[in-house]
Amino acid sequence: MKLKYNNFLGTSSDKFHSKYCTVSLVNYTKPVSEDWHSHENIHMSLILQGGNLESRKKEDVQVSEGKIMVYNEGELHRNRFTAFPSKNLNLELQKEFFSVNDLEFINLNLSLTKNSGAYLDFIKIYHELCINDYYTSDSIDLSLKSLFAMNNESSFMPSWIKRLREIIEDRWDEFISLSELALELNVHPVTISKYFKKYYNGTLGDYMRKIKVKKALHFLLYTDMSITEIAFTCGFSDHSHMIRVFRIYVGFNPKKIRQF
Repeated sequence: MKLKYNNFLGTSSDKFHSKYCTVSLVNYTKPVSEDWHSHENIHMSLILQGGNLESRKKEDVQVSEGKIMVYNEGELHRNRFTAFPSKNLNLELQKEFFSVNDLEFINLNLSLTKNSGAYLDFIKIYHELCINDYYTSDSIDLSLKSLFAMNNESSFMPSWIKRLREIIEDRWDEFISLSELALELNVHPVTISKYFKKYYNGTLGDYMRKIKVKKALHFLLYTDMSITEIAFTCGFSDHSHMIRVFRIYVGFNPKKIRQF
């Protein structure tokens, strides 16, 4: 059985689509086919909950939470003895994703020494699906490219890194897209992805949301502005967007901050 693009055996939800790539949360709450099957494109899964016994041609592997599974296009496998409920974060990448972005699938490194970096990229993608705001598209794009970027360690800091920070700090209350930054800095988006993660320990969206949260905290603590006014002033799309981001980055509803 060959599954077409964007089709999985479980129930898909919270999908994100970009050109040549789909990100999906796939839930397994009841038995599905345990037949041998393959996917039309490169397919990667982070096991968020549950697990199963996965079989490939030469081996059986017990798959559990935190495990990253990678399948080349057309690679046969099957999944049995699924623990219910199970949940996977699935990425499906078409060939064009690599050619257009000048990336190589073989650059993905899931060895024990590198797996933590790939795991964090997957978790960032998962969090972006949960936030789902105007930074989400670029942030997922950055994390995807980061998975396959060459990891050549160097102490060299590009001259444009300082300029990048200046732009973000000066325009903290705006939404600045990755493509706009790439154009202004005259730097390839994949290069920004690689170095941004290295020097700022997160995606562009992560960094900009944290700046907005920091500014919003100041207004919450030292002004009488309403939460709606603060949300608007700090560049959140609306009141509920600010609450959602605060819960993720601060752990509290903005209203709770004023009660401390």
